[in-house]
Amino acid sequence: MDFFKFKKEQLIQLIISTIVFIIMSFIFTQTTLIEGMEWGAIDFRYFLRDPSEKAIKLEEGVKMSRINERARKDIIILGIDENTIRDFSDMNINWPFPWDIHTKFTRFVSSGKPLAILFDIMFLDHKPFEKELGKAFKKAKNVFLDYPFETEDVDIDYKDQKERIALLNRIRWKVPPDDKASQIVEEAVPPTPYLIRSSRGIGFANVFPGRDKVNRTMPLVLKFNGWYYPNIDLIIAMHYYGVGKDDVEIKVGRHIKIKNVPKEKMKIPNDRREIMIPIDEYGFMDINYIGGSGSYQHYSYNLFYRDGSLEGNDSLKDKIVLVAAYASTGIATDEKKSPYGASFGIEHHANAINTILNQDFLYKLSDRQNVMVMLALALLLGLILPRVSIIISIIFTAFITVLYGIGSFMLFDSYSVITALATPIIQCGLTFTVIITYRVLTEQKEKKYIRSTFSKFVSKSVVDELLKHPDKLKLGGEKKILTVLFSDIRGFTSISERLTPEELVEHLNIYLQTMTDLVFEYNGTLDKYVGDEIMAFWGAPIPMEDHALQACRSALKQMEALHRLNEQWIREGKPTLNIGIGLNTGPMVVGNMGSSSRMDYTLMGDNVNLGARLEGTNKVYKTNIIISEFTYEHVKDHVVVRELDLIRVKGKEQPVRIYELIDVK
Repeated sequence: MDFFKFKKEQLIQLIISTIVFIIMSFIFTQTTLIEGMEWGAIDFRYFLRDPSEKAIKLEEGVKMSRINERARKDIIILGIDENTIRDFSDMNINWPFPWDIHTKFTRFVSSGKPLAILFDIMFLDHKPFEKELGKAFKKAKNVFLDYPFETEDVDIDYKDQKERIALLNRIRWKVPPDDKASQIVEEAVPPTPYLIRSSRGIGFANVFPGRDKVNRTMPLVLKFNGWYYPNIDLIIAMHYYGVGKDDVEIKVGRHIKIKNVPKEKMKIPNDRREIMIPIDEYGFMDINYIGGSGSYQHYSYNLFYRDGSLEGNDSLKDKIVLVAAYASTGIATDEKKSPYGASFGIEHHANAINTILNQDFLYKLSDRQNVMVMLALALLLGLILPRVSIIISIIFTAFITVLYGIGSFMLFDSYSVITALATPIIQCGLTFTVIITYRVLTEQKEKKYIRSTFSKFVSKSVVDELLKHPDKLKLGGEKKILTVLFSDIRGFTSISERLTPEELVEHLNIYLQTMTDLVFEYNGTLDKYVGDEIMAFWGAPIPMEDHALQACRSALKQMEALHRLNEQWIREGKPTLNIGIGLNTGPMVVGNMGSSSRMDYTLMGDNVNLGARLEGTNKVYKTNIIISEFTYEHVKDHVVVRELDLIRVKGKEQPVRIYELIDVK
């Protein structure tokens, strides 16, 4: 399992990825710094799923709307829109309408046998025609009213306020003693008692947009004076499912359970016939919006106002009719932002009802689940990025980011699951940036070190290879099978006595330069010069399979080059040189050795010493190049040799067979 073995630099980069994860997890769970981005990421997924489509204007006063396929066909908005305001204005009827208008409207609409009629209109003050309107509500038997909760203390001067509150108390649930959620409302402002009694049900209509002024949730219950009070959308849903107060179980922070639901109204059948609505610790449900304004069937209020007529419209049979302001001008508009932009308040309720009746609830991953996903991304990037090139790192990070984004959208689109999106994407980008910055800085330092250290010892091509693949270089000591070469000039002392110091240095430099070039030509590493002696080796820092053969070829070429130099020096009247070369192959320790102030990349070991002794053995056998039996075993199929002897050398218990290297086959 080499994948889980770490070099020091790889481990540091994994730690970097982990630190970025810890920082981003803290920001995600303990602060609101990225909250706005996460909200925007949710809105973006909404738009990708259902691009908002506005109504198309066909001619003056006539528009064609595209009804969203996700909208239930039994939810219809009868809106008090610009056409309604204009038509009633022509009849000298101004907003707010007298209650006899709503009375006639109720009579006509209810005669069409809708399942429910919700008035999102505040009937707070006692006004003329209150009795007539109440009678119309009673006769319809399907009218629902809503009311506002106030979030601050207000002076309510209704003399019958206690009666109104008492009527609200007909449907409420006791707050359990262990509930620790704070109460966010201070006072209720219900309609007149007579209209409450005349209606089928009542619930609050408050909407609480987020800090960015966009509404994404609907409070289905609110805590007030030690009780949970229902939202009008929950009341409508209970009416649709035909259940009462005792069939509803509330566990804030977990769910609202609707029990004893008719089998035919269960989207996903279960033996318990229960619907679980997920809610947060304040009783808020995430609304699964289906589109922008105009997504539901909607008609003008004035089309259903019939003076004296009781002949209903069959198109409303079994429908949930929502009556509310649906105009941007002319009346006190009720617009709030949704993920798709500005929508009328009644459309937020339509989306909430649609979510409950379709049982198409949104499920948000918990902070812990999101953090686990972020941890998986951190480990993935921390393990992969240090092992690939920067270009591949860019491609891989982009791929993971895009893949995660697509996966998040697919979970949302297919399963209504919301994952954190902005934070993990930022984490991926930040992890990549920090790791690559660290790599660039360390690799530049590493390259500078390689160039300064090895340009003196190896050829430019070897240095370039090390720069491209620094992983091939292990700067610490390691034991490897290498081939070492020692060469020495015979009779150098007598030659030095025949030349001036300047001539000697020049003569020696020409020789050393020529021999060193041939070491480099065959990818060898120059270890050091010791006076006129040259020490070189093959197989490090770049690993080589044929290091012994390359060393042999270099030695033969050195003899050829020396022969040419001698011919030139004879012509110039300068001393000629004769050298001995010893080659040995075997395990040797190679690496940086020395002190903190002076380090050399060199070899150590008995096999190094054997190579040096073979160089001196040339004097005994009057030869120029001697290789050991260990080198011969590596090159015997490629070279021509002459067996010389079986000798015992210092440091070796067993005799060593030696050969004169003559040529390459």
